[in-house]
Amino acid sequence: MKLRLLISIATLAFSLLCPLSAAAEENTKDDTTEQDKLAFTLYNKGDYAGAEKEWRAVLAIRERVLGAEHPDTLMSRNNLANVLQDQGKNAEAEKEHRAVLKVRERVLGAEHPDTLQSRVNLAAVLGSQGKNAEAEAENREVLKLMERVLGAEHPDTLASRNNLANALGDQGKNAEEEAEQRAVLKVRERVLGAEHPDVLMSCYNLALCLAAQKKHKEALEFMQRAEAGFAKTLGADHPTTKNAKAAREQIEAALKAE
Repeated sequence: MKLRLLISIATLAFSLLCPLSAAAEENTKDDTTEQDKLAFTLYNKGDYAGAEKEWRAVLAIRERVLGAEHPDTLMSRNNLANVLQDQGKNAEAEKEHRAVLKVRERVLGAEHPDTLQSRVNLAAVLGSQGKNAEAEAENREVLKLMERVLGAEHPDTLASRNNLANALGDQGKNAEEEAEQRAVLKVRERVLGAEHPDVLMSCYNLALCLAAQKKHKEALEFMQRAEAGFAKTLGADHPTTKNAKAAREQIEAALKAE
């Protein structure tokens, strides 16, 4: 399976907590909000182990103070699942995403944006484990809902479409994947701008798709764009940048061997 950049949605929203006693409110705001921000900072720097540690701490506090089904608690659990996936702890991540999805479906409803978010993330972690047929089916279902509820050009809808394309490619459906990757990239460039991280991820995944079809020259162009963009926005030492560099070197080697 090609090294994909699957899009897991982790909304950066530091929402206000529900009213608590004065002491509990003060402790929760001070402890969890700042820790949550720290976790996101570590995550964005590529320090996934550090982010996991902080999100586990935030989750423990929110479960105790807010309850297991509070939206902020579920968001912390969602973020923990995402960072587990980024470290290759996919079985644990899948278990967490399924648990969050089950609660959100019951409490918020099947079409709530947070519920749809959980389904996208579940599909992503299924793909990370090579469960590609299941990932494709999940992505197709949630994509239909997102297009209707959020709109075809919403970032979360495009994330789902990106992951669907990846699932197609991982099953050898390269022509269908390429069409999807190009379509998503075109919309993202127009809506988000040429240097947005989601655009760079589309360039990365399209490059892998083209390379799988031995279209190495065009693949190299997209991978070079992805690598340069990641280095600029994330830094040369970020895991995503390093992945792009390694992929670019592999494509260059294949091109020279032709």
